[in-house]
Amino acid sequence: MDLVAEAEMGDQAQPEPRRERRRPLPDKVKNIVWGRAAGRCQYAGCNALLIGDEVSGAAEANAAYIGHIIADSKDGPRGDPVLSPKLAQDPNNLMLVCDRHHRVFDRDMVAEHPADVLAAMKRRHEDRIRTVTAIDEDLGSHVIRYAAKIGTNEAPLAKGDLKWSMIPDRYPLDDGWIDLDLATLDLPDHEPDFWRIQIRNLRAGFAEKVRGRMERQEIRRLTVFGLAPIPLLMELGRLISDIATADVRQLLRSPKGWKWDPKAPTLQYSVLRPSGPAGHVALKLEISAPVVDERIHSVLGNDVAIWSIAADGAHNDIIRSPVDLAEFARLFRTTLDAIKVAHGEDTIVHVFPAVPVSVAVEAGRSWQSKAHPALKIYDQNRKLGGFIFAHELEHAS
Repeated sequence: MDLVAEAEMGDQAQPEPRRERRRPLPDKVKNIVWGRAAGRCQYAGCNALLIGDEVSGAAEANAAYIGHIIADSKDGPRGDPVLSPKLAQDPNNLMLVCDRHHRVFDRDMVAEHPADVLAAMKRRHEDRIRTVTAIDEDLGSHVIRYAAKIGTNEAPLAKGDLKWSMIPDRYPLDDGWIDLDLATLDLPDHEPDFWRIQIRNLRAGFAEKVRGRMERQEIRRLTVFGLAPIPLLMELGRLISDIATADVRQLLRSPKGWKWDPKAPTLQYSVLRPSGPAGHVALKLEISAPVVDERIHSVLGNDVAIWSIAADGAHNDIIRSPVDLAEFARLFRTTLDAIKVAHGEDTIVHVFPAVPVSVAVEAGRSWQSKAHPALKIYDQNRKLGGFIFAHELEHAS
């Protein structure tokens, strides 16, 4: 090599800065990081299991990296002269990650991954792991989903949304998902055969997928999610009955989701009784909205005794806690008992519901074939201009 070339090389080549030798992480610290992450990548949206390799079959392969949120050197990614040495071996500053995401936040996209973003990822992951691993195995539940066209469009009842609404009080068993869909029948609800066909399909599906397993005690607990016309949900509740242990859930509008609202105030109900007997007996369920008497008179005429169970301040997002639902069920049973005493054992009660979906299921569960009057259930149909008869809960022959 000539002197010119050697000089040029000397001008270009700069000595690398001397780096501090990184102290290895103690096993105790590694174990804490692994345990809190449950062996999965903590980068948001990844969650990859970092133990084992399916491609090679190496069951004990370790694919994990432990990355620093605040670098262990002031010159490293997100490094800090004060915090770096202080947090270098702090488990709260360490993330368990896969190789790809370790490269992303430490090399390829450092600027897009400030410390607060990584800390939030770590916190969310560890909160989820704590929640899931705290579940008691006795809290497992079978899940009934009942909604239109579940098979082709499960957006209203997506499994992930339902599962996380149950945890930590319940969790779905691995083989516990039961779909009782409203068969993909292109028949509008104002057609005469709509209710007959849908009731038949519901009963057949329940008999096939639920009843026998309940009788054999394979199903011990149910969590019920329903989005369907009210008369069908009442029939579903009747099929489940109050003999089964069931947690009936409500889709809240705000915030959107199936999780109960722990801050909801206790709902107040009132029961109104008519004065004197009459030719027909009607029961208004005014939970989502008031039902004016004129709508009932237009169906049954003027000779009718109208009872009512009403929620104070009725609106369409009013049922927000299981306590409110349980209180409705109690009032529904006692009101049917009172109607039977006032109007006789053979009375047929015409039910006009304006209720949330959970109340419809709970009403069906609360009705007792041998103890309560038969119920004729009406449904509001805009195309037909008002309430129409849809379905009857009748005594077994």
